[in-house]
Order: sequence, then structure tokens, then C-alpha cells
Amino acid sequence: MPSNDKMKTDQRIDEIVRLMQRDDSVDAPASSIKWAHNLFRSRITQPKESLLRKVMAVLLADLSPDRAAFGERSTSASGSRQMLFEAGDNAVDLRIGKTAKGMSIHGQILGDGFEGSEIVLEGQDVSFETRSDELSEFRFDAVPNGSYSLRIRKGEVEIVVDEMRLV
Repeated sequence: MPSNDKMKTDQRIDEIVRLMQRDDSVDAPASSIKWAHNLFRSRITQPKESLLRKVMAVLLADLSPDRAAFGERSTSASGSRQMLFEAGDNAVDLRIGKTAKGMSIHGQILGDGFEGSEIVLEGQDVSFETRSDELSEFRFDAVPNGSYSLRIRKGEVEIVVDEMRLV
């Protein structure tokens, strides 16, 4: 014989099932559901306007040793690779050479206002930082082979050289 508590539980379940079967309620309008959803949505903050102007540098010339480019002088005498990037009103001249400890990068920002700028060379596992001198020149030594991005920042202007491959 079933216990009294078991019978009460079964009666409650049967009553709930009967109520569900008789349910004739109508869903709320879609606009009301959307309004209720929006009450709990977190407020999206507007991004702050940045005073930083980012300029992407575009490769104009890539002269490698033992590979003469049409209309250009051969660079085989120096043994270094020269890359020239245009970045808005400025340009970035890079000379890349091989050394016993890796790659050596000598660079200069051509144009006004980049003396003492912060320069960061970032690779997958390494990062180098320096500042340009009074002639807007900079240098990195013992850089391992790999793919790098170069960021040059002075005031509200940042020049970015992406996907620079050093081999």
C-alpha cells in the first residue's frame, strides 16, 4: 500500500498536468518581449575618440643584395637590404644587414617632427624598444630572423609598418 506522502505528491503532479493541458494563455507581443530584454542588456559604452592618428606605412621599394631592381642601382656593394616605406607626409628608410648575432636594423624617419620618438619593433616572441636621435635615426642590433611590426610614435602620430619579414 502506497504511503500518504507518495499519494499527495502524485495528486499534485496530476493537478499540474491538468492545468498545463487547460492552458489557453497567449504569448506577450514581440515588442513587449524586446522591451523587457533591453531592460537587462548592459549599456554599450561609446568608444572614446582617440587623439592618436595612426598612419599605415606602405612599402615603396625593397632592394636586396644581389637582386637589382628595374631602374634602381644595385645594392650588392653594401650587402644590406634597403626598404623604403611611405607614411603620409613622412617616410621610413630601413637598412637591414646580417651580423654574427642576428640582424641589424638602421632606420631613419624622413620628414619633420620625429626626433626623440618612441620606436618599438615587435615580433612573435621578442620586442625591442629605442628612441630616435636628433636626426630621427634609430638602430636595433641582434634581431633574430622572423616577422615583425614596427611602430614609431611621436605625440599624436603613430606610424605603423606591418608584416616586415627579416630573413
